[in-house]
Amino acid sequence: VMHRSEFWQVMRDCLSKLPEKIRAVFTMREMDGVPSKEICTILSITDSNLWVMLHRARMGLRECLEMNWFDTPAGGTA
Repeated sequence: VMHRSEFWQVMRDCLSKLPEKIRAVFTMREMDGVPSKEICTILSITDSNLWVMLHRARMGLRECLEMNWFDTPAGGTA
């Protein structure tokens, strides 16, 4: 359980480093389960732009999590 709460803290820190709109798109889609069409309407973006933003969010989070979670002794490698 301790590792789980530590992971979510690192995840929140990594999310906070993303640009605001990219963070919003990722959070709405992947964490809140908002349908893609609804996100596009809310944020006035195209479907193509949504997917580009999701890709950028995933790549940014991947890089941040690799540096701050997976490559650290306290990370997911007990």
